[in-house]
Amino acid sequence: MADARLLKAKVDAAIKRTGSGVIAERTFYDEVSGRLYVTIFKGPRKTDFVLRVREFENGDSANKAIEQTVKDAVARLEHTPIG
Repeated sequence: MADARLLKAKVDAAIKRTGSGVIAERTFYDEVSGRLYVTIFKGPRKTDFVLRVREFENGDSANKAIEQTVKDAVARLEHTPIG
C-alpha cells in the first residue's frame, strides 16, 4: 500500500505540473489487481487512466513514465467529447 500512496502522490504532482487547469477528480487503488485508477477533468471534459503500481518502482525512469502517462491523458482529454 505504501507504493500506491507514493505513486498517487507522484501522479498528483504530475497533474499539477501540467498547469492547464486539469484536476484529479478521483484516485482509487485496487489492492487485488494492484492498479491505481485515476479520473481527471478539465471543465466539462473527463477521462480515466490506469497505472499498475508494480511497473512504477522508484527511479528516474518511473518518474518519466508517470509524466508521459499524465501528458498522454491530458492530450486525450482535449479531444474527449463533452459530457
